Parts: sequence; structure tokens; C-alpha cells
Amino acid sequence: MSTQVEIKIYPNKLDDSLYEPCTGLVGQTVNSWLKANVPAYAELEQPLFSVNINSRHVLPSEWDTCTFKHNDNIKFVVESKDPATIAYAVIAVIAIGVAIYATNQIPDNYNSTVPDGSSIYDVNTQGNKPKLMGVIPENAGRHKVFPDYLTMPRKEYINNEQWLYLMLCVGKGSYEILPEDILIANTPINRYVGDVDCQVFGPGEDVTVHEAYRNVYTSSEVGATSGSTGIELKGRVTSTGGNNGSYVYSFQGDKIVAYKVEYEPEIGTIKYKAPIPFQLGEIITIQYSLDGQNDGYFEILELNVNGNQVNKVDGQFQDDPQWTSFFTENESNATIFVESGGGDGQFNGPFFACPDGEVTDKIWLDFLFPQGLGELDDDGNFLSCSVTIRIEYRNAGEENWTAVDDKVFTDSTNDQLGFTFPIELPQKIRPELRVKRVTAANDDTRIYDDIYWTSLKAELGSATSYEGMTTIAVKIRGTNALAGSAENKFNVIATRILPVYENGAWSAPRPTTDIAPFFTHVIKSSGHSDSKIGLDEINTLHPVWHNRGDEFNAVFDSGSTMFEVLKRVLAVGFAEPTIDYGRIIPVRDQQRTIFQHMYQPDNYIGFLERTITLIDDDEHDGVEVECFSPITWKSETILCLLPGDLGVNPEKVRAFGITSRDKAYQFGMRKRRARRYRRTSFTFKTEMDALNSRYLDYCALADDIPGYEQTGRVEYIVGRSVYVDAVLKWQSGQSHILALRKPDGTLSGPYTATIGSSSNEVIIDSDIDFAPVFDGSMEPPLYMFGITNKWCNAVLIRDIKPSSVDKVNVTAELYDDRVYLDDNSLAPT
Repeated sequence: MSTQVEIKIYPNKLDDSLYEPCTGLVGQTVNSWLKANVPAYAELEQPLFSVNINSRHVLPSEWDTCTFKHNDNIKFVVESKDPATIAYAVIAVIAIGVAIYATNQIPDNYNSTVPDGSSIYDVNTQGNKPKLMGVIPENAGRHKVFPDYLTMPRKEYINNEQWLYLMLCVGKGSYEILPEDILIANTPINRYVGDVDCQVFGPGEDVTVHEAYRNVYTSSEVGATSGSTGIELKGRVTSTGGNNGSYVYSFQGDKIVAYKVEYEPEIGTIKYKAPIPFQLGEIITIQYSLDGQNDGYFEILELNVNGNQVNKVDGQFQDDPQWTSFFTENESNATIFVESGGGDGQFNGPFFACPDGEVTDKIWLDFLFPQGLGELDDDGNFLSCSVTIRIEYRNAGEENWTAVDDKVFTDSTNDQLGFTFPIELPQKIRPELRVKRVTAANDDTRIYDDIYWTSLKAELGSATSYEGMTTIAVKIRGTNALAGSAENKFNVIATRILPVYENGAWSAPRPTTDIAPFFTHVIKSSGHSDSKIGLDEINTLHPVWHNRGDEFNAVFDSGSTMFEVLKRVLAVGFAEPTIDYGRIIPVRDQQRTIFQHMYQPDNYIGFLERTITLIDDDEHDGVEVECFSPITWKSETILCLLPGDLGVNPEKVRAFGITSRDKAYQFGMRKRRARRYRRTSFTFKTEMDALNSRYLDYCALADDIPGYEQTGRVEYIVGRSVYVDAVLKWQSGQSHILALRKPDGTLSGPYTATIGSSSNEVIIDSDIDFAPVFDGSMEPPLYMFGITNKWCNAVLIRDIKPSSVDKVNVTAELYDDRVYLDDNSLAPT
């Protein structure tokens, strides 16, 4: 037979369909069950709820003797009292809620107005990026960073090796960056000995000592076609002319020079011949055109053979009597005039080297031989082969072209070859360039001489230093896939360098992950002086955070307000920023033992109002914290549960700035415990008294519930005898407490109290620590009196708002030590 009985808790006696199920044990009395299950339960003269068993009202006098039996129908009903809502939480703390609400989105710690974080927190978008009009990253503590481009990446061939140049911004301020903390993807660059040249520059340092500093524009017209390595530079077109030869055409201006070539296997080379059997008036098909706008069909307008013109009459060419034929075996050639130029052997371009409105005096052209350069002989050996190209430039808007010395490429290899050809211009202009291949192409499969123009670059105005930020110049050799991954996967693990305020003074800047240095930096970087910072509070809290190992490691790269940033910074140390008489100070939510101020009915205006939140079906049953791993630099989650939590539908939070699993667990457990145990809030009004308190002050708050503390005014004090304005109610077997209010509103005591010789006399255990005034010139001291555990409500001040010149609205939250029990716990494995 079961030893349990069901107990139903009804928060509203008018709605019997709404109740909270709980369990008790057979044989338990009402009082024993309440004491075992309700931490805030107290025996009062006027109970806050009624008990009904099997429809019989059980009087409070019976609660010590009335026991639960099998099949009892037990009901606890909250009764309306004055104030009406008091009992709601006294019963509610029994239950453990089962949450059914879940969300797919992980909210930030604060509110939806905080901008999205850095791309470092999104694995899918991690990488180096340009940030036009973006925010310069502000990094705190030690964190992985994908630096942003200061100039666009550029590549260059040096000694037939491709090198990648990067100029990157780590972030605002100074950083410690160790060699082993500079990586390409996940590999430190010190693993690529000789392949990576990297130099870190502090704020304002001269960056011109590294070639990567140049701000180079790469033309999109050259080498930008998808799936292409660039623009192929073709020589004379080779078209099939029979089994043993071909017809070759080269272009000179608007002319086609045509002749026949045949391969002579006996001598292993080609032999040039002249028979060109054109029919008069035929259309010549050219498979490549210069301007790319026509399909390469040209009509013969004029024909000359060996210097003799073939006339065109009525649209048809007529034979010249001096022209014997095309089939003479000499070195004669045929010249054919066409409608328009274009085709193989012509210039490619022109293309502008820099954007409109920009000028330059230095340009680079990149050329690639994808199959190498050379000629294969009958024995399989590579013979030397040469290709000549011609480059011309002119200023935008001018007609005449300036030729650069022809560039001759010579080699004997089938390895891919790449070359970068720099050109220094005599003055800054907006140049347009054109390039053509001078050397004739050949369709012989044993000759490797295909050449591509892959890039056109121009140097624009380049910064020589970067004030206020740390930069990195990088030069990377393209080995295998290294350069491809390096272009957007270069990252560093940097530690911020900041001065630290400790022992009442600023230290020299040093690498730090502490909370306090970055907190003060945010305020000072916003233009505020030391006088606007709560340095005394920093001096107090910095050693607390440092000794606990609380750190703030994060990246800010999106716009926000100073106060929102400060909230993020302090949250990892269980603190919040607040403004106190013009100063921004940090206030830490931590365990308290010393009360700061006293508030009771004598300095209220109106009544004290209490609001209690019950555990309901829509409540979360745990907290799932997302943090960043300092090992993988990827996000991971930790589930934070209290005893009884199922963790089926946890609240999801992001521990921004935390890179320790244990600290993330402590962060989540603090939030979970606050959700569970901070359910009672108070609101009240005073005159100007409440302006004495500050945010999160630990204060003693008096209640007017019968059976709790007594309050009033002190009439006079003689030595350690305190005489009050009411008859005090002493409870036998209990120790008692008396607390007094000083003229400045702070609490004196509490003192251990014993009964005096008269009904209004209290004898305290030590001398009071202030000089009371009873001459009417000021308000006499106020007092609070009760047994040790019930002489006040310990609260944290949450909000103080003046509502007029003589009224202040106050919101406070009931203090509970259980909130802090996991502040030093280690995360479960």
C-alpha cells in the first residue's frame, strides 16, 4: 500500500479547477508537512491559508495533531488577507514546475536591441572580409579573431611562385600576438617554414617596411570570367588546310596576311609555302575576333598577291593578268583587306587599370603559361621555346599609345609558369592597357606555348600607418592549396593590452583578460575621464573577479551603445553598470551579510505592496548555456539543472564573453537559481529617504503581516536600554533582534535583544554606533524588532525612481542565499 497522499493547493478559492498537486506522507501532521516542504512557512496568529480534509475545515489549533490518512481529500486554500496577495508564494515554493516552453533562437543576455555579434560567433561565416563603412573590431581579453582586410588581397608571381599579400586589421588598440597564435585555418604559421612572412604592427607604426602595405586595385575585366584563368593571348589563327598542312593568317591593322605552312617530318620542323586557294568574293571564316562583339566573319574587300592587286568589279574579284596563281613554290604572300580588324594576333583590350576618379603610377600585369613553355622533340626532351608579348598604355581620353619594351618569355618545361610584370609610369594617370601576342601560335601538339593574361593591377593611395589599431602584414607562398585557404582563413588569437586600475593607481599597459580593465577602457574610449568612473568600486571588485578567475574574452564588431557594452562586460562577473551621481559604477550581485538601509511603515508613503510569481506550467526546467570553447573556438552548450529539473525545455542563453566551460556553468546556474528562488518583489514609496540607497543595495524591509516584526519609533535611549513607542511581543524560547535607523538612513545593528524591566524596554548587547537625537530637531530613530529569523525582509534594491519633488518609488527583490550556491561549482563532465 502506498505511503503517499495527494495534497491540492488552490491559489484561488473561487476557481476549484486551478490547483497545484503535491504529495505528503501518511501519518504526517499538517504542521510537520508545512515545515518540511515550505521554507518560508511560519506559525502565525492569522494563517495565510486554510486547510480542509475530507470537506472538514481544520482549525490552526489542530495542525499539530491532525494527521494525513489513506484516501484523504486534502485541500490547502489561499485566503484573502490584508494585504491580499501575501500567501500566494508561501504555498507556491513547494512545487517544482515542469516547463513546456522552448525556443529555437538563442537570445542574448540582455535584450533584442543589442546588435548581432561578430561573425566569429557564426561558424558558417568565419573568414576574412572587407568591411566597407563597418565598425573597426574592438577585442577584449583573449579571443580568436579573423582580421578584416585593410586592402584587398593581391597575388604576385615571384621566381615562378605565386605569393599572396594580405594587409589586415586585428582591431582597435594594442594586442599581444604570439607566433604560435597566428594561424591559417587551424594550423599555426610556424609550421610553414619559409612559406609565410608575417609582421605585426602596433598602432601608428610605419607599415611600409612590408610589401603587403600597398593598396592595390585588381581590374575585374582581366581574369575575372568564371571558370577561366584569364584572357588567352592568341597569335596567328591556325585553321586546317588538308592532311599535311594548314593555312595561317596574321593580322596587321585591318589586313590579313595569309600563307600556307606544312610540317616536314624529315627535318622535324615546319616549312612556309604560299599557295592560298581563295575563290574570288568568298567569305573567309575567322574563329576568333578581337573585340569579342562579332562572330569572326569577314568579307574580302581587296585582294593583293605578290604586290599585284586583284580588282573587284560588280562585287566580284577579277583575275589580274600578272597573277599567275597561288600555287607558286616561293615565299610570296597574299594580302587581304577586310571590313574590320580583330582576331588572333591583335591587341586584347584596352582595359582600365584603376577605377574612374583614381590615378596611379605603378601597375602590374600577370601572365600564365598553364602547360608550361617549350617544345618536345622526338626523344621526349624539352627544347627551348620563346613567346613575345607587347604591352601598350595611354592615359584615359588620349589617342596615342605608349609601348613598353616587348616582354620575351623563354623556357623549356611543361611545368606551369607564372610571371608578374611591373610597370612604373612616369606620372600618375588613369591608364588603360592593351596586350597582344607577337609570336605566332602553333597547333603542333608537341609545342607548349599557350599564354594567358590573368591579372591587371594598379596601386592606389596606400596608408603608411594605421592610428589606433593593430595590423598584420602577411606574405604567403602558394604551396598546394595553401594560398587558396589563406585568403579568407587567416586568423590570430590575440590578447588585449590595457592599463589596469589596482591598488588605487593605473598600471602600465599589459596583456590582460580581466573584466575591470576593459570596463574602464570602454568608458574612457567614449570620451569620459577618470572622474566619470567608479574607480573605488573598481578597486574593490577587480581583485574579487581576478581571484575567482572571471574573465571577459569577446569580440565587438557591430555598433552598440556604451551602456549595452558595459552590461555585457560586467555580466560575466555577476555585475551590472549603474549611474551614481554622474559616475558609472559596477555593482556586483553577491552574497550579503551587512544591511545598508532600513525601510519600514514609518517612512513609507502608503502601503508596502508584494508581488509573488508562482511556478507554472509555462516555466523552463533548466538553463542551456552557449559559450565559446578556447580550444576549438566553436560554440558549445552546457545544461544547467537544479535537483528535480528534467531539462526537457531549458531556457537558452548565450554567455557572451565567457570562454571557460566551468564559468559558463556558473553563469547558467546563477541564472537558473535566480529564476527559481527570486520570486518575490516589493514596491513602496517614501519621501526622499529612498534616495539614500543605490542599485542592488542590501536593505532591511519591514512588513506589516501579523506575527512578523514590530516597528515604530524610539522614544529615548539610556546606555544599552532602548525604549520604544509600543508594547513589544516577546516569544518564549526564541532569540530576538533589534535594529535601529540612523539619521542618514543606514541601519545600526542588528543587536541581540533581551527583555527589559518595562514592556517597552529592550536591552541590547552592545553600545549603539551613532548619537541619537530626541530634541525634535530631526526625526527620532526608527526601529525594527522580531525574532532572529523574522525581524525583517532582506531585499536587494532594484529600482529607485523619483515621481515628484518629494516622492520616490522603490522596487526591491527578496534576497535568497540559495541563488549563490553554485557560484564556484565545476561543470559536470
